[in-house]
Amino acid sequence: MLVLDSRQKFIYREVTLLAWAASVQRAKLYNAAVPLEDRDRETFRTAVLTFIETGLLSKYKTQCSEADHVKNIQSLVTFGTATGGTLLGPDGYKFGVAQKLLNLLLKYLWSLGHIAEPPHCPVDRIVLSKTTLRDKLNWTDIKTAEKYNEAINAIRAVARTANLSLPEWELQFYSRR
Repeated sequence: MLVLDSRQKFIYREVTLLAWAASVQRAKLYNAAVPLEDRDRETFRTAVLTFIETGLLSKYKTQCSEADHVKNIQSLVTFGTATGGTLLGPDGYKFGVAQKLLNLLLKYLWSLGHIAEPPHCPVDRIVLSKTTLRDKLNWTDIKTAEKYNEAINAIRAVARTANLSLPEWELQFYSRR
């Protein structure tokens, strides 16, 4: 868990909400056949963000290996799927959604100086468009660690040409449109 003063806690809450919104947009995460109330989504969001805060973030205070990072994403997928239940679509809490949430939150916390450099960057449409997977893979369709690693390897190939780590490359070349 991060030790934050009141101002830092405010920023932390804001960046978690930004990361959440970015991870669920266009992801078709929720079960369209189940009528949802805002409180259902809120309860789910709170549970997932609490899991990250209490169970995962401490693993990133110092450098986290890529293998452990992928295991952390998988544990988030497992937790999110179990917690979301019928609230979620048939694919549960998809790997692509989980990686986007965790990787984006780690990017924010690293940029703010609260954690070490994360092993990966957020995988999304803009990042994938700079790789050989452009128009071949949609981040919201990533359902397995293997597909995720395929995306990471494609991003790594591009980052390597710039002689940058994945997070540094993404910071330099990512732009919101």
